[in-house]
Amino acid sequence: MDFRKLVKKRRGLYGALHLFLSGCALLYAPIVRFRNFLYDTGLKKAYRLGVPVVSLGNLTMGGTGKTPAAAALLRAALARGIRPALLSRGYRASNYAGPEGKASPFRRRNDEAAELALDFPDVPHYQSPDRVRAGRALLTDYPGTELIILDDGFQHRRLVRDVNLVLIDALDPFGGGLFPAGMAREPLGALRRADGVILTRADLVDERERRRIEALVRRYAPHVLWAESAVRPVSLLRRTPGGWESAPFDLLKGELWIPFCGIGNPNGFFEMLRAEGVRTAPGIAFPDHTAPDRTGIRRLAAASPDAAGFLTTVKDLVKLPEGEIAGRPVWGVKTELDFLGGESFFDKALGWK
Repeated sequence: MDFRKLVKKRRGLYGALHLFLSGCALLYAPIVRFRNFLYDTGLKKAYRLGVPVVSLGNLTMGGTGKTPAAAALLRAALARGIRPALLSRGYRASNYAGPEGKASPFRRRNDEAAELALDFPDVPHYQSPDRVRAGRALLTDYPGTELIILDDGFQHRRLVRDVNLVLIDALDPFGGGLFPAGMAREPLGALRRADGVILTRADLVDERERRRIEALVRRYAPHVLWAESAVRPVSLLRRTPGGWESAPFDLLKGELWIPFCGIGNPNGFFEMLRAEGVRTAPGIAFPDHTAPDRTGIRRLAAASPDAAGFLTTVKDLVKLPEGEIAGRPVWGVKTELDFLGGESFFDKALGWK
């Protein structure tokens, strides 16, 4: 059982364990607040880079739609002639020199970086837990960079950002409590640092729930810029011996498919497919950032023999060495962030004219 399921299940043994974890959360909260106090008062130093920095982050652990949001921000910047770059921690990243041959200890690639590189191969993406050093190295190697997108950077206080954007998943907005009793990384008061909030998967909840979430956010950040969005499927992608094959999303209609993924909130992917009218077998979830091992492949191969094939996220697809499982195709679902109230959010948040 993964951690998300562990903290959500409150009965029996898990209920007793939750009481213990709640006690640990009471100890964790003042540690987080004290760390933020040190940065807020300047007792811990934060460092600036020489270009504007926009942070895309969240309050909870994983699964809020940061990669589609980063892609949307990259497209918006490139459309305005701005030269962007990406900076992230690089969880489970491996060394990668890049297509132009530049080698760097910060030029690494994990599944999220590999996914973004499919659509933005020329955008530099440096990864390191030390994002200050990585950012400086990036600007040395790419001095023409005009905007840095700090991916998953809301809690990375060592690097000063000009704009703080926080993503909240409408299906699990606040994580059920503070870590380790829940999925929240910080108390809700941290929202005071946010310049803008993007409610993702807003199309999968009703209006009343959207307003409830917004009201709670505005209790801590009354003047924050608010946006609601959906993660929409736009096409399909599949690995073949000759390279990548693309297909329209309509290819899925009328057939039964087996969805699987290893992301922070797998239910978000499964719910999106159902909302788009795709016939699916029960979804199969793997741990975040983890490709199916041999046991997982056998589990997938044995699932729903009548299904036409498998559906997964592009983030999971790039980790699979082949485009088939048990002779059936594996399609990655390419998605884009769609602002429900229009496309002006980034213009407002970043002051673009």
